[in-house]
This record gives sequence, C-alpha cells and structure tokens, in this order.
Amino acid sequence: MTAPIDRPVARVLLFDELGRVLLLFDADPECGGYWYPPGGRIEPGESPEEAARRELIEEIGLDVAELGPVVLRRRARFVYGGRTMDQDEWHLLGHVQSPVIGSGRAGDAEAAAVAAHRWWSIEDLRASGERVFPEELVGIMERLGVCDR
Repeated sequence: MTAPIDRPVARVLLFDELGRVLLLFDADPECGGYWYPPGGRIEPGESPEEAARRELIEEIGLDVAELGPVVLRRRARFVYGGRTMDQDEWHLLGHVQSPVIGSGRAGDAEAAAVAAHRWWSIEDLRASGERVFPEELVGIMERLGVCDR
C-alpha cells in the first residue's frame, strides 16, 4: 500500500446573483459520479486565495473580483485514480454577476468536468439524490444565508 498523497487544496463556493452555487461533475468510474466546487491544488508559495483565483481562471475561464473569506476548512481523505488523497481543503466564498462559464486550459484533464457544470439552488441540492462534496454544502449555504433570490 502506498502512502497517502498530502495535498493542500483551495476551492470556491461560487454563487451567482440568484444565490445558486456552481458545481462541476466528475464521473469517476471507480467510485461513482459526484459534484464538487471548482478549485485545486495550492502550489508552493501561494495563499489559498491566490490558488483559488488561479484555479477559477484555469478551470472555467472566470476571473472573480469578489472572493473570500474562507467559510470552510476541512480534511478530506478519499481514493482517486487508485491513490489515497489526504486533502487539507480551504473553501472560499465567491460571488459573480451573470456568469459565463468558459473552457479550461486546452488539453487539461479537467475539461470533461468543466463541460458538465451546473448552477444549483439550495432547493435543487435538498431535492437531489446526487453525491455532492462537501457533504455539508446545504448547511453551509443555510449558515451563510444564501438562498434563491
């Protein structure tokens, strides 16, 4: 058995003007599909905010002016691609008006996930049987006072 991969990650709970959160889809053939917020690895020397901004541009071509604060910090351990990941996750709050989601970097392995994105209302999440991460997303949205407008 190989050692877990320690990975610091910045994610963005990105809301549009209607109070919907953006989630990307990973079909993960090993563990089943799931939805998750955009973001990725914090590179050496980057702050979580710097990493979150970079990842939003790389993944969805979106430069978000309103970003922060950190609204959730958690540890997540899971298997992906046959490897155990041990992630220190920073979830930042972000807001956009009338967002247009673009494509990520050409040839990026995340292109399929970005192609399957969706803006979710809190009611959509409550009614859905889909797997969503972080698991406590509805509670986070309630705590933040985010709702359909």
